[in-house]
Amino acid sequence: MLQYLISITDNTFVPVIILALVSAVFVQSNLYSGKKYLIIGFLLGMLAAIIYAILKRNTGIAVREYYDLSVIIPWCIIVIPLLICWSLRNSFQQPIIKILLAVLTAVAIGLITAQCLPNILLYPFGFDVGMESIFNNDYLFKWVGYGFALLVCGLIGWLIYRLCARLSTRLVMLIATFAIIIFTIQNAINLLQILIVRRFISPQQWMMDLVIFILAHVNLFTFIFMVLVLLLTVLLYTKAKTTSLVGNNPAQIRKLKASLRRDRRTSLLLMAGVAITAYTVTRARYIFEKGVELTPAEPVTLNADGLIVIPLEQVNDGNLHRYGYQTTDGTLVRFIVIKKSENAYGVGFDACDICGASGYYQRGNQVVCILCDVVMNIATIGFSGGCNPVPLKYEILDGNMIIRPTHLEAEKSRFK
Repeated sequence: MLQYLISITDNTFVPVIILALVSAVFVQSNLYSGKKYLIIGFLLGMLAAIIYAILKRNTGIAVREYYDLSVIIPWCIIVIPLLICWSLRNSFQQPIIKILLAVLTAVAIGLITAQCLPNILLYPFGFDVGMESIFNNDYLFKWVGYGFALLVCGLIGWLIYRLCARLSTRLVMLIATFAIIIFTIQNAINLLQILIVRRFISPQQWMMDLVIFILAHVNLFTFIFMVLVLLLTVLLYTKAKTTSLVGNNPAQIRKLKASLRRDRRTSLLLMAGVAITAYTVTRARYIFEKGVELTPAEPVTLNADGLIVIPLEQVNDGNLHRYGYQTTDGTLVRFIVIKKSENAYGVGFDACDICGASGYYQRGNQVVCILCDVVMNIATIGFSGGCNPVPLKYEILDGNMIIRPTHLEAEKSRFK
């Protein structure tokens, strides 16, 4: 349950806030048929996500990194024109500005939806992995965690949209602009990570340091947006507590009282939502991940021919096996072996290009990166790309796996 509670929150919390703020600013612009553009953008984004999810689920042609590139790059292109149109929406009355604002907002809504929705659509297909039947408590609890996280994030987005209607347009636009800038920075870092992993660019040291820092602080952007939501909440609650009850007649005063009570309830509900989110990404994550430690690497030595020989019978059980080789300068180089199919093995260093030598562990039938919690497709272990282990060359001879120490020595810098 905790796994999907955390995953859905990580995947959904920030996007729903951006969706709510962008929608609120656009609606407050009082454009004709404004909500129609929001709906069109959302439906187009949903369509793109559904197509990707279907291809990912049923074919081998859908690659997440390329899909993300097709979403993140357009976002980085439209974000500046979008913010400019926001700032000019009251300065110019020409229809072209309003049309451009409507189109850019619809595209922005579509891109945000297309970026966050695929994981939400695909997660349920993994609920029964390793299960003989879906009629058990584990399967039910996964749905509970999945559904509860969606409910909380959806409620937060709806409450933020309602809250923005009660605050001044200038203030809402200021906060929305700040949120979009932070979201764009997050996307830019994701873009940089994809370009490095897919070797589209030659990474500089500062790029690697930045990506590793973000991977090591997975809650950074979530915390920033929590503070943003709390700021909006405090502003609305303060306004509700300090507004004078002035009206021409008792009916107007009663109406104002009811409105202020709704504002206070909205603020308190948002505070509760932020508290649940904070618990999910901190304590719940700790509970889920506690005790996850790398098993000690089994030491290997060279035989009389100067080769590392591992009998296949040691690794034919389908479990993850970790080995350690002491290089000539004393560095312990770790590598992992897992049987993938009848005649295929996944062999790689216990490190990847992005997360470094953080290592991998086995969770049920899954192999998981201990740093970023990305689940490996076991069939792809031994191939480069994504968060996969760096491939290690090996040979099969007379029922043994043969690994040459020169290949281990060549990568020892990863483990220093």
